[in-house]
Amino acid sequence: MKQSILISICLLCFVCLQAQPEKSKVKSSKDPWRFGIKANLSYDNTTLKSVSDYKFGYKIGMIAEKRLVYNLYFQPSVSFAQKGFKIEIMNNFKRNVDALLAEVDLGLLLKFGDERLGRGVFLSIAPYFTYGFGGKTKETVLNPIEEDYNVEKEIQTFEYCNRSDLGFKLGIGYDFSKHWEVAVNYTFGMNKIVNTDNYKWKAWNLQLVYFF
Repeated sequence: MKQSILISICLLCFVCLQAQPEKSKVKSSKDPWRFGIKANLSYDNTTLKSVSDYKFGYKIGMIAEKRLVYNLYFQPSVSFAQKGFKIEIMNNFKRNVDALLAEVDLGLLLKFGDERLGRGVFLSIAPYFTYGFGGKTKETVLNPIEEDYNVEKEIQTFEYCNRSDLGFKLGIGYDFSKHWEVAVNYTFGMNKIVNTDNYKWKAWNLQLVYFF
């Protein structure tokens, strides 16, 4: 059994070595930076599935791209974002949350396809950081014994929500040319939205990028 495994490993190594070109040119950081703009349509919610609901949001910002080596690319971006969610807890309260944030992404992409045309599928992972600076929340008390029962009031979102969040985006996309790129991402936050409850941001994003 051990001999069979050893022979299989040797054969695999031999095939891999034969598949490598004798003289290859490593395409790496000599390639120049590319710059562009990006726009996202987001579908945002929280991890509280039973009591929260999705809301549409958007992002718009600047993006850059640099080849690291072979088909691995670094793609950082800075964006302005608007997102939110709806939450309702029976006999307690309901909230319609809107948040305004600054967002920084540090994406890594694996690109496949025809490099000459700049066309093909890619996979991405991107750690991100957001900082909230504005937004309004409409809150209604649903407890009948409270004085302000069923009265809607407006509060500042980040009076009770955490301003910062750190998380990740996983995505798949397609380069249509050396200029246009579209992707679908799933976003999951790691920081609590409010300190008193253990729920976090999550979202689906449709992203369109144009490189100059």
